[in-house]
Amino acid sequence: MNLYEVIAGLRERPAGSMIFAERIGGKFRPESAAVVLELSERELDRPLHEVAAERAPGMEYFLRGFVALAILEKLRSRRADVGAMVDRIIYFVEHDA
Repeated sequence: MNLYEVIAGLRERPAGSMIFAERIGGKFRPESAAVVLELSERELDRPLHEVAAERAPGMEYFLRGFVALAILEKLRSRRADVGAMVDRIIYFVEHDA
């Protein structure tokens, strides 16, 4: 699954989930490999890079699901297409988060 697909299908995932994704050329891209994980209480107490190494090798923490959903809802009200939504979320992660 790639980041575009993960974000496009995020409404079907639990809001408490976390997105992990790979960087391509040092950046997150819509085509970056990505996964959505629900972390246990034990995992939430650990550094996210350690959890990523075990459960999402080659990827790093991208964003919490509920934050991505909030951005999606705001963009949906502006009638943005999915591609624009994915680009905005990536921009947020790279520059604002």
